[in-house]
Amino acid sequence: MLKTLIRKEITETILDLRFWVVTVLFLILIPLGMYVSRIDYERRLANYQQEHQMYLQHYGKNVGPSVEAQGFRPPSMLSIFALGLDPFMPDKAITSRSGLVRPAKEPGIDNPESLLFGKADYLFNVSFIVSLASLIFTFNRISGEREKGTLRLMISGSIRRGEILLAKIVGNYLVLLAPFIIALLAALIILNTSSDVSFSSTGFWPALLVIILITLLFILVMVSLGICVSTLTRGSMGSIMMLFLVWVMAVLGIPKMSPMIAEAVYPIESRNVVNLAQTIAREDIEREFNEKKSDMFKRCRSEFGITHGGISSNPRDETEKKAYAKYDREVVALENECQRRIADAIRKLEQDYINKRNVQASLAVNLSRISPVSCYTYLISGLAKTGPAEPDKFTDNAERYQEQVKAAIYDNWILKTYRLGGSSASSSDVIEGFDRSKASIPDMKYEYTTMTEVLRAGWIDILLLFVFNILFFAVAFWRFNKYDVR
Repeated sequence: MLKTLIRKEITETILDLRFWVVTVLFLILIPLGMYVSRIDYERRLANYQQEHQMYLQHYGKNVGPSVEAQGFRPPSMLSIFALGLDPFMPDKAITSRSGLVRPAKEPGIDNPESLLFGKADYLFNVSFIVSLASLIFTFNRISGEREKGTLRLMISGSIRRGEILLAKIVGNYLVLLAPFIIALLAALIILNTSSDVSFSSTGFWPALLVIILITLLFILVMVSLGICVSTLTRGSMGSIMMLFLVWVMAVLGIPKMSPMIAEAVYPIESRNVVNLAQTIAREDIEREFNEKKSDMFKRCRSEFGITHGGISSNPRDETEKKAYAKYDREVVALENECQRRIADAIRKLEQDYINKRNVQASLAVNLSRISPVSCYTYLISGLAKTGPAEPDKFTDNAERYQEQVKAAIYDNWILKTYRLGGSSASSSDVIEGFDRSKASIPDMKYEYTTMTEVLRAGWIDILLLFVFNILFFAVAFWRFNKYDVR
């Protein structure tokens, strides 16, 4: 009997005008969105390659001791499926000899209209178009049959209500998958025509498979929600009004309001304020130690009887050479203490900011997870390497690049600064065995969040999608058992 009911649902849905409208919509929007996303990725990749190559050619060789090396972030190939935070992520990390690495974002916007109205990528099409189509397919499957009288006939024929409900979910789900899978295959064919997108690249197929599986689970959630809505009303007009209320809250209201509520409940300072605080802390510590270095240099000079005259980076006689050599030996401990103090101060400010931001982010994420659309968005954007974890991943890459540049350049140069009152003189030298003519800026090997890390962090979202399915079916079953079919 269940198979017969499922066939009935499939036949009725295919003969419905809604099915053909949705099919045309899917076949246009999903492949078109993939094509536009592919073109956008190719443009971003070309810009990255051109800027990266030009920088290494013009600034990568014969560098000095205080060079500010630039490490570039390549666009993620999987960002074709979900652009996510990519437009707002830093483009590069800039190192410094002081140890303070800073992110940089190019201010130019090539296509401001696209950011104003949003990108119609795969994530957008599924979250908005497919979710709405799922509800349109199912919003009156119970209430509509009650109005036509067929529901009463089926129940009077000793068909169990649970079978009717399950058949409606399975039948409508299978019918909805048909145009979606066809549209997705067309989109993947379009994607495969790009020379910059390699389906054989490491991790592409596993990520794509997981994205598709999670999408199928999400569509089932929305179909179950539509059937659940239909059991809560007694007529098609009431169903369609509740449909739009539920869809707006699930897709627009909860996901967009949750971060705003979190910011209001737990406000924190901005990233720019923290960066400024770190800069001020570093300058204050350097100023303090510069005074100590000036006093030390003055003491070393006076020990060798030098009480007058200016300073220079090159000592003029043997007495000055001995005084300078003594200062160079003793200032090392002071330099190390200064760098340690700066690192501790910056680390403390950074950790305090991260802790506060994590609290705010956790509040926003947990509030938004009331909606299945939020759970789906977190998972797909994470798998596309454009999700909420990527800003922290960029910071990790930037700090690792700072250490890489430090080992390749900064540690091989010795900077000597002599201060006396308000005057100063500097000189530089290299450590033994280091060829300054061969010094070059290392390339940043950027590492995105792995799929394993995304799934480990997103297990709660996958679990919630299963819970939503069970919850919506349970509510629908409870309501349908009490449903008045007259």
